[in-house]
Amino acid sequence: MGKKEILLSIFFIIISMTIYVLTYQFPKQTVALSPKVFPQFVSACLFILSLVLLIQGITGVKKESEQKKVKLALNNIFLLKMLTMIILAFFYTRILMIVGFVVATPPFIAGSMLLFNEKKWFLIVTVSIVATAVLYILFRIVFKIPLPRFNLF
Repeated sequence: MGKKEILLSIFFIIISMTIYVLTYQFPKQTVALSPKVFPQFVSACLFILSLVLLIQGITGVKKESEQKKVKLALNNIFLLKMLTMIILAFFYTRILMIVGFVVATPPFIAGSMLLFNEKKWFLIVTVSIVATAVLYILFRIVFKIPLPRFNLF
C-alpha cells in the first residue's frame, strides 16, 4: 500500500503545482476577488493533502511487509464469504418462484446473517421474520407490487 500512496501523492503534487502555476495566466480583476483565488486555494489544499499522503506512504512502506500475510488471509476469507453469498442468492432466486416470497425470504436473511457471523439465534429468527413482514407489507400492500407466491404447478 505504501508504494501506491507514494506514487499517487507525487502525481497529485505535480497536478496541484501545475494548476497553481496556470492560475497566473488568468485575467487581472480589481473589483472583486480575482478568478484565480479559488483555483489557487484548491490547488494549495491538494498540495498539502498530497504531502500528508506522501508521508503516510513513506511510513507505510516499512509496515507493509508485516501486514501482507494478514491481508492475504483476510482477502481469502472475504472471497469465500462473497462466493457463499452469491451461491445463497442464486438458490434464493431459484426457489423464490416455487415457494413464494414469504417462505423463501426468512431462510435467505438468516443465512446471510449467519454468513456474517451473527451468533444470537433469537436475533437471527426475529430479524428474518420481521424483515420479511416489513418488506411484504411495504411492497405488496403499500406499493401494490405483486410478490411471488407459492406455486404448486
